[in-house]
Amino acid sequence: MMTFKNNNMARFLVFAFFGVVACLGSSAQLNSDNEYRKPLKEVLGDIQKTYSVKIKFDEKMVADKTVAYADWKYRPDFDETVDNILKPLDMKLKKDGDNQYKLSYFEYYRWEVKEGWAELDRIAAQYKTMGEWEKRKAELRACIKDALQLSHLPADPGTRPITSPVRKYDGYTVENMAIEILPGVWINGSLYKPAKYKGKIPVILNPDGHWEKQRYRPDCQYRCAAFARMGAMAFSYDLFAWGESMLQFKYEDHRRSLAMTIQALGAIRILDYLLAQKDADTSRVAITGGSGGGSHTVLMTALDDRIKVSAPVVAISSYFYGGCPCESGMDIHSCVGRTNNVEIAAMAAPRPQLLISDGGDWTDKTPEHDFPYLQKMYSWYGRKESVQNVHLPNDKHDFSISKRVPLYEFMARELRLNLKAIQDVTGNIDESKITIEPEQALFVFGDNGEKLPAHAIKGFDNLELVFSKEKELAKQNQRYKIGLIDLMLLKRQKLGAVTLTAQLKADGVEVDMGGLGTRPTFDNQLLVDSVREQFLRTAKENNVEIFSLAMTGYYAQSFCGREEYKRSIEDCIRTMKLMNVKNAFLPLGVQCDLKRKPEVRDSVIARLKVAGKMAEQAGVVIGIETALSATEEVRLLKEIGSPAIRIYFNFSNPLKEGRDLISELKILGKDRISMIHATNKDSVWLENDPQIDMYKVKKALDEMGWSGWLVIERSRDARKASDTKFNYGANTVYLKKVFQGD
Repeated sequence: MMTFKNNNMARFLVFAFFGVVACLGSSAQLNSDNEYRKPLKEVLGDIQKTYSVKIKFDEKMVADKTVAYADWKYRPDFDETVDNILKPLDMKLKKDGDNQYKLSYFEYYRWEVKEGWAELDRIAAQYKTMGEWEKRKAELRACIKDALQLSHLPADPGTRPITSPVRKYDGYTVENMAIEILPGVWINGSLYKPAKYKGKIPVILNPDGHWEKQRYRPDCQYRCAAFARMGAMAFSYDLFAWGESMLQFKYEDHRRSLAMTIQALGAIRILDYLLAQKDADTSRVAITGGSGGGSHTVLMTALDDRIKVSAPVVAISSYFYGGCPCESGMDIHSCVGRTNNVEIAAMAAPRPQLLISDGGDWTDKTPEHDFPYLQKMYSWYGRKESVQNVHLPNDKHDFSISKRVPLYEFMARELRLNLKAIQDVTGNIDESKITIEPEQALFVFGDNGEKLPAHAIKGFDNLELVFSKEKELAKQNQRYKIGLIDLMLLKRQKLGAVTLTAQLKADGVEVDMGGLGTRPTFDNQLLVDSVREQFLRTAKENNVEIFSLAMTGYYAQSFCGREEYKRSIEDCIRTMKLMNVKNAFLPLGVQCDLKRKPEVRDSVIARLKVAGKMAEQAGVVIGIETALSATEEVRLLKEIGSPAIRIYFNFSNPLKEGRDLISELKILGKDRISMIHATNKDSVWLENDPQIDMYKVKKALDEMGWSGWLVIERSRDARKASDTKFNYGANTVYLKKVFQGD
């Protein structure tokens, strides 16, 4: 910090006094009406004179910028003065020598070391057991996918990759490849494979960082060819709007926030393609990249469990969030009360991970604070040795041989590769047998892009349109959707249920029709135009679907005994049509329990026949819940004889009776189940429930061909049964993980 006392203080006061006097005497008099505003360039000149410093700046940075209350912001302390003047402009000074500074914009992604460490400590203090960490990790993954707009993954275009002829070299081959990731959008790269091999071989993704020439650089070719000579298939690929991607998009498009999403989608598509090949060993899959490619490496390992080994190089730091929007442009770091790249790297645990750091960039202090945190996280799994750090204090920010050597050794060990294939007789790494190809040899679309398909989209605006369309289609076509119930959220027919559903990352909410009591129909405010429109508007704004209306008043009231039941059904169906809701829930309740009160069966069937006809005419479905077995429910539906009356299946009903859950689902079949209450009695969360193997449930539903809403009703942790966020948040995350791959 630079401070001024005695003569300097006097000098400052004299300057301030005469500065104000000069301003008062000028023709463009400064006053509160014009906020005492001065041009930034003039203020910077004053600062240089006042504090005897030199400030470098680009004229474009200061053009047309002014400082409000400029003279009032001066203080004896240089740093405080600069902070007062530049912070409102989102600018700062960087040290550039003795008493020399350079004007720069505020860097949200770069923190002071101690601030970054303190933030990591704050984050880590939130979990003290592996169970607490696993819960947070699941929430982080779901939130990160949502921030990337990939919660609903766009459909794979399903086209074959565009490839070049295979080129043969000493111990390996190279084939250029473009994979279509969205209609008319490709991710481009080169696939290196061993010249000779048998059986299945490991897969290594190699995203390339922000260095000039990217995957065309010698160090990229050395790395991927070496992996191939060792016995793996290595795919080297461009980041978005780099390399051949620039045939479709401009260089500046790489610094758009959506670049982060498109890069992640590209890596998913690469894995989809490579792991579907008959010679790919899906149990040995790795990813490694440097700089921006290293940030991408950490992100993809956190998101995709198919990746078993990761090695981010000169990339990860608790005080650096990535200097490019392709690393931090999407709001992933605000997830779950804020996170950082080191915690995201911890999401790889206990999968093997190597961090290579150096003394010439933001990884300069990795061994001091960040790496010990990762070791602690890995130790919770009994795998402390599975995370490693090779620190090169005298190295700079690159992917030089000093970094490739430990990387080769790490991948050889973790993927069971043949390290000797790239060693000389003394055991040293020897890359001399690798051929460095000219840039044009690595092109997929020809020397001048002449092979780019005619339907290729061009321009960022067109990319945004295509992505938005495909994302919306993916959401509409999501096979399994996860829903919550406003009644169980303690927000019966309240707007807060919609916003809470969005906060908990569920896809939709079931809204109740209101109380029934002795009224002829429900206490339903949704028939009031202003109320209904507010619900629909709030749902749209929060990207939440109102997928069902629930007639829960019939839990306690008698559907089979009330004289005026028709009006309640009519009101529900009318509301459904006004809100474009296709499903309703009708519990038969305690008074119409067909198992305990078989004498009401005829009345129930007669009334459901009437309700069925009403629903058929409106084009909606009413799901009923009974205490009967699946076989008995099939018989009941046949007697009702309406395709608009189906079963709202509840896991807890067969489980409490000791019936097999999977068998019950299969007996009913896909066409008789409207929706599913995918929960059990209150006791523990779904993921901890020994009565339900949710993966087997999904397998059964997949085989049945069923799709629809999985609705969380109970399964609350008995220790905190009234904590809605705690319980429904955890169960939502778990069901999304099982049924949507989150």
